[in-house]
Amino acid sequence: MAESGCRSWRDEIAIAWGDAKAYWAAFQRALSRLPADDLATTITREQWAVPLLRSLGYEPVYTAKAEVVDGQTFAISHRVEAGENKPPIQIVGCRVGLEQRPPSGTPRLSAHALVQEYLNRTEHLWAIVTNGLQWRLLRDSSLMTRLSYIEFDLEQILNGENFAEFGLFYRLFHRSRLPQGMEDADECLLEYYHQETLQQGGRVRERLREGVEKALIQLGTGFLQHPGNDALRQKFDSGQLSHTDYYRQLLKLIYRLLFLMVAESRNLLLMSEDAEKARIYREYYSIDRLRALAERFAWRREGFQDLWRGLQVTFRLFEGGEDWRGHLLGLSPLNGNLFGKETLPNLDGAIDNHDLLMAIRHLSLYEQKGQLRRVNYAALDVEELGSVYESLLDFHPQVAQREGIYEFRLVTGSDRKTTGSYYTPPELVGQLLKSALEPVIEARLKAIGDSKTAQEQALLSITVCDPACGSGHFLLAAARRIGKELARIRTGEAQPGAIALRQAIRDVIQRCIYGVDLNPLAVDLCKVALWIEGFCAGMSLNFLDHRIKCGNSLVGVSDLDCLKEGIPDEAFKAVTGDNKTLSAQFKKRNKQEKKDLVSGQLSIDFEAIEQERQQYAKSSEQLNQIKDNDPPTVREKEEKYRHSRHLVAWLRDYSACNLWTAAFLCRLPIGIWRCCRLQRRSKRCCKAIGQHKKLSMRRTNLQKKSDFSTGRSSFPMCLSKAASIACWAIHLGSALSYRKKNSLRLAVLKLRMLQTNQNAKS
Repeated sequence: MAESGCRSWRDEIAIAWGDAKAYWAAFQRALSRLPADDLATTITREQWAVPLLRSLGYEPVYTAKAEVVDGQTFAISHRVEAGENKPPIQIVGCRVGLEQRPPSGTPRLSAHALVQEYLNRTEHLWAIVTNGLQWRLLRDSSLMTRLSYIEFDLEQILNGENFAEFGLFYRLFHRSRLPQGMEDADECLLEYYHQETLQQGGRVRERLREGVEKALIQLGTGFLQHPGNDALRQKFDSGQLSHTDYYRQLLKLIYRLLFLMVAESRNLLLMSEDAEKARIYREYYSIDRLRALAERFAWRREGFQDLWRGLQVTFRLFEGGEDWRGHLLGLSPLNGNLFGKETLPNLDGAIDNHDLLMAIRHLSLYEQKGQLRRVNYAALDVEELGSVYESLLDFHPQVAQREGIYEFRLVTGSDRKTTGSYYTPPELVGQLLKSALEPVIEARLKAIGDSKTAQEQALLSITVCDPACGSGHFLLAAARRIGKELARIRTGEAQPGAIALRQAIRDVIQRCIYGVDLNPLAVDLCKVALWIEGFCAGMSLNFLDHRIKCGNSLVGVSDLDCLKEGIPDEAFKAVTGDNKTLSAQFKKRNKQEKKDLVSGQLSIDFEAIEQERQQYAKSSEQLNQIKDNDPPTVREKEEKYRHSRHLVAWLRDYSACNLWTAAFLCRLPIGIWRCCRLQRRSKRCCKAIGQHKKLSMRRTNLQKKSDFSTGRSSFPMCLSKAASIACWAIHLGSALSYRKKNSLRLAVLKLRMLQTNQNAKS
């Protein structure tokens, strides 16, 4: 019976295929006779779309009157069959794009935008939208921040005689897949497929975690054990290379591979449309070539290392610079930290082909129900990388040596608990966007008026800062939400196309997004996630060093005015492990030093200091105006940023902030010699310009031990009146809050700050 059923389905698909080709040929003949300015709406509907829908089991009914929902009109052209509660079908002319408003202005939105908004405002869950060439299945997605649909290009399928893909189209678009009406919308086969896909995505995420862990161990051990890597092993023996630094470089190598897998799967790397250049890259340089080798992997070691050497050549194709060779193949100059020459300084040795292919195999394949399946990186959400980051926090790296044989391990640790790092669920992210960001966007646009240029500037002046960004889950969602609004204004479409949306998201990442996290691995992964989301073909990766920083957001100076008052007496309050007598003595001494300040013994011209602060605030504003779209501008931006970190005014404030914060973190009696003159040092830091090198060394040592960030001095652009803050993460904290912090406090802090500071001003 099963075989008979399969034959029946095949017969039905074959009949529909024959009908479709006949309808298509007649439609093409009719289309060729139309004037060039005719949108071909009538013949698209009557001679092509409606007949094909009948072959798929539909009885389409034309809807002459527009439906009104919440005061808005929705001119939906058809229903799947007679009945007002039946699923909608929107059919437009083949000469109108699905994301393009018709020239007549009727309907008021593009076909895709109209149907999507209709689904979001009604109880309908699924709908079809088509211009005859592209056919899309849309689902209610009111909480999503980007376009979400399934699309088939029937023009390509029919002209290319692709019967297999037409079979998929038939099975997915058949009438039996859609609901009968609104009442059973959550019981139809499409909804079942959707929910099953979400569950399968969770399973793939788990397998991807395991794959990254296995790939790290395979690569780490492979480099250590290769006979040609004596220099690497000597660095461990001499202490030049720590386990953590080695682990971080291995992770960056994994990030490179993941980035290229995603970019290749989405066809984002090639600027040129030259088919020959694309073939050369695909067959000789691509990661997809290595994935194919890994999938038919031979388990026997042969002692060769040519694949790693070839992979290094591939990496150099994206480095940019004066000797950039990628332009010969029409590749995008990625450049940036991820593909920089100095990113993997200790992995320039050799690794056996076996180890490299095993690592790529772990990243490329996962097992499900006893079968190996390929990870679909084209459809992988960037947020999935966050789950990888979360799993890595369960381990800490260890390089072990047994009888002269080196081995890289990931040992179970407690970094997740000590850093309070947990993956933010999408539901929480959606609520944060709805309660904190969307009111700001709405208020900004309402205050500006109808000027398109002014609206663009208003959106790009919003600043979103996540004080515990992790892998960037919230920042990605915020960038998409602002980017979608920006693309809508630029294109005039309610649902902008993929290219316009990606460009807008890239601009938002360049101008609006900031993040801090205590874990350096999270900072690296957050950058990778933003690079993937904002990558546009032909452009370099964004420069993000000044936007995504490593530090403790709960501890530090939130307002530079507190430096005027000196170190608070509470800094010397005795806590566990402190000597109460010594604490009282230092608190008394601190009070006396503040009295000396008031009496003029440590007088400081704060007005002059404020003027100097505007210098580095202005420098940061200028940095934001540089569009890092190619390697020269990326290098220019990087150089300007490094220069700004050596400005006297910035070094003074940064040192003072670190010394102020260190007073809370130094234990008594441990570290007495560091604390005893912090009050005077912090004041001299504001006054004595000539001592910056010495002070810089001291505050750097203090910061490495305490790992705190310094609020507004870390993001000096927030000092400028031109920077408008929507969601500014105030760097609160004291020694007690630092010592008692936990993940719950971190989550509550993030929620509070995004909700209470949405209307904050710089």
